[in-house]
Amino acid sequence: MDTRVFVQPVNVEVDLDRRLRRGDALIVEVRDAARDGELVVAECGGGVGVGRYAAAEPEILLYPLDSGWAPARVPRAGLRLRGVVIGMRSAL
Repeated sequence: MDTRVFVQPVNVEVDLDRRLRRGDALIVEVRDAARDGELVVAECGGGVGVGRYAAAEPEILLYPLDSGWAPARVPRAGLRLRGVVIGMRSAL
């Protein structure tokens, strides 16, 4: 099985999980589709972010990993999914 993965560094303090901190890394499987509730890496408006995915027709609702940002409604055409988080690597 040829699974493509990449590492996405965590550059912010997050409230998602007490074990996830700045300097850790998310292991991401390259995919162009996600299911509701999955943690995704997505590109939108020239920036890349990590958030919880939710379909809200005709848009996508993203709940950012960075707790300092509010959930965002994004048009489907304006979002490019880079992949789905499948694991984590601690900096410790």
